[in-house]
Amino acid sequence: MSQQQSEIKDQIENRDRIHVVMFFLSMLFMLLGILILVWIVKIQATYTVDARVIDLFRPREVKYVEAPVRGRILATDGRPMAISAPLYDIYMDCTVRKQDYIDMSQKDQRKADSLERSWQAKARELSTYLSNEFRDKSADAYAKAILDGRAKGSKYLRLQRNIDLNTLQRVKTFPLFKEGPYTGGIIVEEHQERIYPYDSLARRVIGYVKEQNRIGLESSFDSELHGKEGYEWRRVTDNNRWIRDLDSAVVKVQDGNDIRTTLNVDFQDIADKALRAQIQADDEVRAGICIIMEAKTGAIRAMVNLSRGDTPQTTLWERENLCLREVGEQGSVMKTVTLVSLVEDGYVQTLEQTLPTNNGFVPGGYNQDVHILDYQRETGRRDITVMHGFEISSNYVFTWLAENYYGKKPQEMFDHIYSYRFGEAFDFDITGMGTPVVNRPGTASWSKTTLGTTAYGYSISITPLHVATFYNGIANKGRMMKPYLVESVEKDGKVLRQFVPSALNESICSVATADTVTRALRAVVNEGTATRLKTAKLPVGGKTGTARVVLSSKERGGSTDPYSDASGRKKFQGTFVGFFPVDDPKYTILVTVYSYPSHRNFYGGTKPALAVREIVDKIYALDGDWTPELRRTASVPDMKAQQK
Repeated sequence: MSQQQSEIKDQIENRDRIHVVMFFLSMLFMLLGILILVWIVKIQATYTVDARVIDLFRPREVKYVEAPVRGRILATDGRPMAISAPLYDIYMDCTVRKQDYIDMSQKDQRKADSLERSWQAKARELSTYLSNEFRDKSADAYAKAILDGRAKGSKYLRLQRNIDLNTLQRVKTFPLFKEGPYTGGIIVEEHQERIYPYDSLARRVIGYVKEQNRIGLESSFDSELHGKEGYEWRRVTDNNRWIRDLDSAVVKVQDGNDIRTTLNVDFQDIADKALRAQIQADDEVRAGICIIMEAKTGAIRAMVNLSRGDTPQTTLWERENLCLREVGEQGSVMKTVTLVSLVEDGYVQTLEQTLPTNNGFVPGGYNQDVHILDYQRETGRRDITVMHGFEISSNYVFTWLAENYYGKKPQEMFDHIYSYRFGEAFDFDITGMGTPVVNRPGTASWSKTTLGTTAYGYSISITPLHVATFYNGIANKGRMMKPYLVESVEKDGKVLRQFVPSALNESICSVATADTVTRALRAVVNEGTATRLKTAKLPVGGKTGTARVVLSSKERGGSTDPYSDASGRKKFQGTFVGFFPVDDPKYTILVTVYSYPSHRNFYGGTKPALAVREIVDKIYALDGDWTPELRRTASVPDMKAQQK
């Protein structure tokens, strides 16, 4: 074989070897690629990294929640009755710079000791300023707390709570604190605090905010007032500073909406003070309430709930909403309910209509009305007009009328009672209205005397708000308006929702019936049981009522009489309810006084009527529409020259 052929053969063999090697290398890399691909799929599908490893490489994240500012509760004219304001708590890190001075002492003991003495001297000076500012502890007491805290290593010594911004700014200028947190050790924590500018005024209506216990408007409109929390995720940096994590979602905080109420601060204050003036000094008075309602709309302009605790020694305070929750027999103020029904049904066509006196007896098991005996003796008459029976608040007259006209068809009178909404706890802006109890025909509590006792205010239990709402219907010519406390929901002055007046019953009676009953209510003030209101600066029409209150079994102490304890003491409530000015009613007013068990009677024509008179007089002075025009007149005497 020639040399050329030999070279060609070698080249072919080398090429074949290279092909084989390349083939196997290709297969090897292909196999490795497949294995890598399978491993990647396996990792993606099944592999999890140890959380401890993740924490080592990824900054820690924390969800930071920002609380919203609670909305305001406003009076009808915009004055705030409940607001949220930032308050501040001051703490002190007593160990600030202490470790620096210890480390420094290893190099320069004298300088470290000097700096420590200087810090402590400033702390004593700070104590003097704190004592002068807050006047709750002596300077020595503050100094001892701070220096003891430094010795014990206290990093969070509380100095003051709930201070306002102005006070905080002054505190930051005090010795040591003005050097900032890293030298002075001041720690400031801000929080929102609920503030009630008028203190206890209308507190049971406005309510309050506590962790698990909210009442009044604060509770009923909590979803509007609260707002919505905002949040963001934050992570810590290498130097332990928290910054927002830009890769995470952020939800902005939404502050709460404002609630504008129907309350008139001036009316509320007038009613509160007038009621206190009548009951404050009387230890036998357990509570007193007042409702002022706008006749044409049903807007509540004032609602006062003053009460003591279980014993007379406790202070009058807005403890519970008796206007809304005190369900009880209302006494003679309910005679107006009977009169409206009788007039509307045509059974009483004129207030001068007469009925026999019968010595105050109504057959069927009713008690004698001794006041009728007095009437017979004083007048010599054996009949009495409906008007006069109403003026003197005769139980006999209204029992006789009810039995005579509704005795065979009692349901007819109770149909009226239900149309006046006395049989239900209707919707109101504050939850918790007491449920009325009506002993109507067919119920277990019905008896042969229930019709007559209902006619003069017993055997039916309702709340004071029910009573005021009914009288407001008469003032409004038969249209019974739904009482309400909230005018609107607002945000930054913009009205989001407006609440308009609405009727519970478009017509509880005709205009003629309302006018007739109004004439009777005016006569009660002019000639009857409420003459203390006769001198009020605006003409008032209304009705007094005195009712015994059912005692609990504990209060009765073994007595079988539900209204009396073993020693003969009774609990009373005295009420006046009516409206003014009587010729063109603008406001309906109810005042009730409740007693502890007592041997005294508490009449609606005394303390309640006197409180109403003061309220009416002061509202008259406030409203320029009622104040007469003042005309300035004068006469100048003749001037004659005198001769010297």
